[in-house]
Amino acid sequence: MRITTRFLILLIIFVSITIWEKIQATDIAVTGSWVLSIGATDLVAGAGSDLEPNYTSASDAVQIDISNTAGNWQVDVRRTDSNWHSNFILKVKRTSDGTGSGTISGGTTEVTVTQTDQEFFTGSSDRGDVHVELTLENVSVQIPPDSYMTTVYYTVVDI
Repeated sequence: MRITTRFLILLIIFVSITIWEKIQATDIAVTGSWVLSIGATDLVAGAGSDLEPNYTSASDAVQIDISNTAGNWQVDVRRTDSNWHSNFILKVKRTSDGTGSGTISGGTTEVTVTQTDQEFFTGSSDRGDVHVELTLENVSVQIPPDSYMTTVYYTVVDI
């Protein structure tokens, strides 16, 4: 008797940008994405076991550039789901300070991405090449196989 386990979750996290304007428009440019395919090789102990519960992208899966600044700014983060399982938890974490003459703070511990804008990190002056890592939690064989997708929005706000 041969037992074959077929299980695949394809997770695509799109990265998008939003620009918030006050007196002067601070610009944000976001590049990168994370495509995660989860299959039988991700089972903890082979057929009949559960999947690894957490997956983390490369530390530079997303790059953010902030430019045209006139002072202090804040980057907010939220997600919009296309097809998303309610058990999934998506988190982001800033993994580099990037380059530039200004300051940057916050975001170095994981922030859970919800469907509501929330503060991710803050800074001043132009910053380039700020790296972001994503983590998906609560993956399980109990979640039906499907192609799950969400879009992460990073918004810069002058403060």
